[in-house]
Amino acid sequence: MARRLVLHIGPRKTGTTFLQRVLQQIAPQLQAQGVLYPTRYRDEDDYNHVGAVTDLTHNEETRESNRWTGRDGSDWQGLEDQVRAFDGDVILSAEMIGGLRPPAAQRMLDLLDADRIDVVITMRDLGRIIPSSWQQHVRNTHTEPYRSYIRRRGEQRGTLPPTQMQETWDTERNQTFWRSYAYGALVRRWQSLVGADRVRVVTLPPAGAPSNLLWERFRDALALDALPAQAPRLQAFIANIGSTEAEAMLLHAMNVEAKRQGWNRKTTNELQQQLLSSGFLERPDRGRPLLLPQKFLPQVQEWARIDIADLSTTAVTVDGDLEDLVVPDTAAARGRVDPDQVAAAGAFATIHAMTERAQAISRRNRREAAVSLPGRLLRRTKERLRRGQASH
Repeated sequence: MARRLVLHIGPRKTGTTFLQRVLQQIAPQLQAQGVLYPTRYRDEDDYNHVGAVTDLTHNEETRESNRWTGRDGSDWQGLEDQVRAFDGDVILSAEMIGGLRPPAAQRMLDLLDADRIDVVITMRDLGRIIPSSWQQHVRNTHTEPYRSYIRRRGEQRGTLPPTQMQETWDTERNQTFWRSYAYGALVRRWQSLVGADRVRVVTLPPAGAPSNLLWERFRDALALDALPAQAPRLQAFIANIGSTEAEAMLLHAMNVEAKRQGWNRKTTNELQQQLLSSGFLERPDRGRPLLLPQKFLPQVQEWARIDIADLSTTAVTVDGDLEDLVVPDTAAARGRVDPDQVAAAGAFATIHAMTERAQAISRRNRREAAVSLPGRLLRRTKERLRRGQASH
């Protein structure tokens, strides 16, 4: 049985991928010092534990993506067995944990059954969360327009104080967003599960802060001496690849057309990943980032103000500063999306795809030519021999 389990609840877009990739990279050194960050709990190497948690809870909690259909429980069992067998400290991290309803969260904690469980929650301001969340929505091949997405979040949030909305957020399946990002309610939920003194909050530093600051705050919150003071440098391909405003709008339009033509979501997602991992990154001018539409800025700022005040009533220990959760005026875009930028992204993506296809055809032709060369030489040799015999 694990002596101490540290559960990192990092809702999506709160620095989770960076922190998880660092933990994955240093996992061998940590284990040598009595700290387990599981990366081989199933057949493939994983940098986080989303697959296992989804394996445990997908019937009751998650039906979002084709990626997680057909779960058989083996991924969770592999993770659970490793945690139970390890006599030391264990770190687990999965974005979706923050969106679990209390019964599912309690079930997970009961199965892990550590001597002590501590929870660390990473948080980012809503001005950066909402655009990133819609981008993720688009990457999951959904077709809801950006402004409609934000309006729906407002309808789900309601107008009552967070303490009066918490029961709704905790119990309704479709309230995953505010279960994860109504921060005061999120802290109270986990304090009720593990104890008020067992929850800590890490705020993401503002843009322009030293690159190691998030890791330093996270390390302080985990309180594990085995963690290095400086995060190791990650390889470039490990980082999450974001899309700009024009690219996000193009991907959304592609989802709409793919759905109209009857494509399955897996095919659409594969095309998106190809564009994000190679095509878009090669653009010399990718355009401005996706920000909030100006008309929604006052509403999102008010949500953040209410949540910061609510969070301060929980008496939770904060590594960082609650001011990091304030939504600045710069979180909103000036003017609408430039259609020329979207067209440029589309043209670049089309040419890139055609170039890659042409190169693939060329490589195939060269392979076929190399394979058929001995056959052609043999035929030519036989023809020469026949001509020689005929001349005698």
